[in-house]
Amino acid sequence: MERVPKKNPDIIGKNVKGEIVLLNPVSGKYYGLNKVGGTFWEKIDGTRSMSEIVSLLLEDFNVERERLTKDIEDLVKSLVENKLITLD
Repeated sequence: MERVPKKNPDIIGKNVKGEIVLLNPVSGKYYGLNKVGGTFWEKIDGTRSMSEIVSLLLEDFNVERERLTKDIEDLVKSLVENKLITLD
């Protein structure tokens, strides 16, 4: 999990009532992230590894590391498939 997620610079993100809404202007599709997903999105800075971000999320949310890691891995897979982030 030492890969580094990077946001697609074309994606437009906005906080709407505590949830992050992302727009891919190329596809015209909107994506909604819940509180955990939105916090993950906000922590992506292009330098932090996946495990570093998970450690930061553990400070914000009361959840077991294994559960959070699995949820984030699923989220990342979806974000990559939808071209919202890349992994380096």
